[in-house]
Amino acid sequence: MENSKKRLVRHMEKLCGEIGPRATGSAGNRAAVDYAAETFRSLGYEVRLQEFSCMDWQNSGAELIADGQSVEVEAAEYAMPCDVHGDLVFVQTIQELKAAALTDKICVMYGDLCKEPLMPKSMTFWNPEEHQAIIRELEEKHPLAVITVSFLEEVAVPIIQDGDFDVPCGTVKGCYLSTLLSKKSATLKLFTERRAAVAANVIATYKNHETNETKKKLAYSAHIDTKPTTPGALDNGTGVALLLTLAEELLQTPVEHPLEFVLFNGEDYYSMPGEMTFLEQSLNQPENYAFAMNIDGAGMQNSTISYSLYECPEPLTTQLDQFTADYPTVEKVEPWPMGDHMLFAGAGIPALAVASTNMYLLMDAVMHTPKDNLTIVDFQRLEEVVHYLTKLSHAVKP
Repeated sequence: MENSKKRLVRHMEKLCGEIGPRATGSAGNRAAVDYAAETFRSLGYEVRLQEFSCMDWQNSGAELIADGQSVEVEAAEYAMPCDVHGDLVFVQTIQELKAAALTDKICVMYGDLCKEPLMPKSMTFWNPEEHQAIIRELEEKHPLAVITVSFLEEVAVPIIQDGDFDVPCGTVKGCYLSTLLSKKSATLKLFTERRAAVAANVIATYKNHETNETKKKLAYSAHIDTKPTTPGALDNGTGVALLLTLAEELLQTPVEHPLEFVLFNGEDYYSMPGEMTFLEQSLNQPENYAFAMNIDGAGMQNSTISYSLYECPEPLTTQLDQFTADYPTVEKVEPWPMGDHMLFAGAGIPALAVASTNMYLLMDAVMHTPKDNLTIVDFQRLEEVVHYLTKLSHAVKP
């Protein structure tokens, strides 16, 4: 029989090596969903695919020619295709944006307007008015296209990533700002396509003869999707591989609670459609859940494992902290209000999030890029997470 480490390696090689990028709605995403669903079924779990409509965004590159000079540019994720030429209008504050005449022009945004990524229009969990105001101004002024300038010199951080934003949008590295500021007009071509698609969450449930029918469910979750260009090892192949491995471990050491494994599809998609579908269809009865555990970003090399707690009453918090004290490589961190654990916490369900303590070191340079691959994964750490969650599933008393 395979040990847990070999199973983790096998799942990761399939997801991140063979399948690769798993953007919601893409062929890779469907392959990953099929693989995970079949794995759960082979273990004896009852599996349901929770389908929803989405977009399969295709990107074949971009070109930007400013006053005859080629400038490196990328299509913003989910951007509309275009082939436009127009005068450049530069804006760096909301006041300048409001005053600018942009019709039939190409708007170049930088500075304060590009200090951080803007929330998509349909994002309901958190969407600052400052972000909404920028998007409103752009849509009302009808520019030919928008070019955003990254706040990082050597990384084209996308400022607008929104499939509901219908102005073509490209993005350039911060190092090209001075070049653009010296230009008067430009031609922008985005070779992209928006295709209607269907994707699905994977929901696997299990009860055995030892399950106490009066007990509420233990939920385990991770997101199965990635950004379009990354194999998504830490974000979040490790989470999926951990749950597939944990699902098998918990069959060998049965717990008294019913089990529910949820692979969300859309955490890295602009509107989180899988999460919204699960919220509407499955979390409408939060009283059926006892405790939820979400895995995202676990198994980073040269890092301990982190855990954080949400909506946990004081006795449960004390219990979890005391339990974890026996695991020297598991470290408690402050709550972070991002990730799928917030779906459960928002419904009042006690939740635990597991990640890598040093994950923020990778956020800008590695996450959502081709560098997030198998070479940065610590499989020994992942095996420790499996052991930790297996024991925790038996010890927790919500």
